[in-house]
Formats: sequence, C-alpha cells, structure tokens
Amino acid sequence: MAIVTVGFNPAIDRILECPDFHVGGHQKARQLARLASGKAANVSRALAQVSVDSIATGFVGTGELAFYHQQLLAASGTGRILCHFVEVGGKTRENISILDPNNRSGVETHIRDVGFTVTPQEISLLEQRLTHDLKPGDIAIFSGSLCQGLPKDYIATIIELCTHLQAKVAIDSNGEPLRTAVQKQLWIIKPNLEELRQLLEAEIPNDTLAIRDAGMQLLNSAELVLISRGRKGAVLLTREGCYSGQVLTDRAAVRTVTCGDHLLAGFIAERMLGRDIERSLRCAMALATARAWSPKLDEIDPELLRQAHEHAKIEKI
Repeated sequence: MAIVTVGFNPAIDRILECPDFHVGGHQKARQLARLASGKAANVSRALAQVSVDSIATGFVGTGELAFYHQQLLAASGTGRILCHFVEVGGKTRENISILDPNNRSGVETHIRDVGFTVTPQEISLLEQRLTHDLKPGDIAIFSGSLCQGLPKDYIATIIELCTHLQAKVAIDSNGEPLRTAVQKQLWIIKPNLEELRQLLEAEIPNDTLAIRDAGMQLLNSAELVLISRGRKGAVLLTREGCYSGQVLTDRAAVRTVTCGDHLLAGFIAERMLGRDIERSLRCAMALATARAWSPKLDEIDPELLRQAHEHAKIEKI
C-alpha cells in the first residue's frame, strides 16, 4: 500500500526570528530556516519521521524543483520520500513566517505569496502521474489550497480520478475546495475548527460535544472526520463512535505551524498499519504535540515524541 501526497500550491517557507517585531519601521531579523514546504510536503516529511514511506507529487516550479528534491529526499526519519513532482514553468511561491522570541503569547506573523499559474498541459501531466502511481487500496492525500490555473471545481475532478483508481482519498483543505470535496465520497476529511465553522456556516464553540454534534453530518461524505482544535487537541468522528484526544501537560508550544499536517500524518500512518482507532488518534496527537514542542523546524526530537505519547489521553464522547 502506497501513500501519495499531492500539493497543488506548494511553498518555500522562510522562517525569520525578529525580536520585538512590529509593523512599520526597520527591524533586524535572522533567518532560522528555508524549507521546501506546503501542506502536502509537510505531511510527507511527518510520515518520514514515523518511518512511513510516501510519494510526494503535485506542482513545483522549475527553478525550485532541485531544492524540493534535495530537502525531501534528505528529510530526517527512517521513512523515505520519493519525489514525483510535475515541473511547471512558473515560480513556486515563497512565504515568510516571522517569530518574535519576546512575544510570550506565541503569536506568529505569516505572509503568504500567491504562487504560479498552471497550464492545461501541466494539469494533464499531474493526472497522468497519479494514474501511474496509484493502485487499488493506495492512499491519496490532498492538502492545501489550489493554485491559479486550475478549474474552480478541480478538486472534484481529481477525487473522481482517484476513486476510479480505487484509492482512498484524504482531504485537508479549506474554502471552496473543501465544500466541493465533501460532495464526494471520501476516506478522511481533516478540517480545523475554523474551517469546520466555515464549511457548515455555523458558530461552533471549541467544545468536544458541540464539535461532535455539528460535525456528524460530514459522515455522510467521509468514513472518518478528524477535527483539530489547536491547543485543546482533536475530535475524531466515525460511524461507530466518536473520540476526543488531548495531550495533558503544561509544556508550552515552541511553534504550532504544521501541527495539523503532523496530526493527519500520524493518524494515517497508524491506520495504514492496521492499528485501531483509539491508538491511531493517540499516536496522531503525540506526533502533532511533539512537533509543537520541538525546537528544530524540520525534524522532531524522538524523546519529545515519547513524552507526548505518555501524556496523550483519548476519551470516547
């Protein structure tokens, strides 16, 4: 069984540290990292951390292709990432994240670029790549936003292709792509709480029972619904039962970006190995939490992962 992660609108993330950051004026910052990123690439990197192989595909600009290959092939962990990207003529967007070490609230500033526009020929190449890579029973994970040049309802087209190939489909997106995706039959939907609110057009408090009751209708579209709640953990909805997951500790997060990607990766890794629902959610919570605790931006400290496992608590709701 193969896992294929698909990113339509990848990014290179520049992580800057700027003490006492504020809008306006001239400020000094130092670059902490420059990473081949985007939600799909983040999922592949997280899978590698827990010894699970994946195929990373989607679109990447010509000038950045070698950088993506170099970074993902060298991703830490014992899992391997095989790069099958479709090379496109445009430039991959470069995002900037600004971290302020003196800001005790942990608030981060993110500046998002728009990205390239793909052509019909490049779109066709991606579909050919998926047709070649996906076999019955494989897992296709679509993460992130759509790039320019894709038809408005393209997510429906690509889901139908994967369904025809008898692959399981997991979706982690937002806005119109997510609304379109839930009209199809999926394996996993993974919104965060704000995306769930937008999808259902409802004010849903960050409360386990309220999230469960609101999200149950999504089980008409998906076998599993995994809803991330930020520092409060996650809620997992299935047709057989619903669960809440938390890591009970006072340890502060170092950085929360990509934690949702690690949550999804950890859950899928366990399910692929045949683990039960509760263990899969516990491992997913531990991996996401270890990501939040780890000071390194491109890997996870194994000891922190062990500690997160020890403090993970799963309850049936």
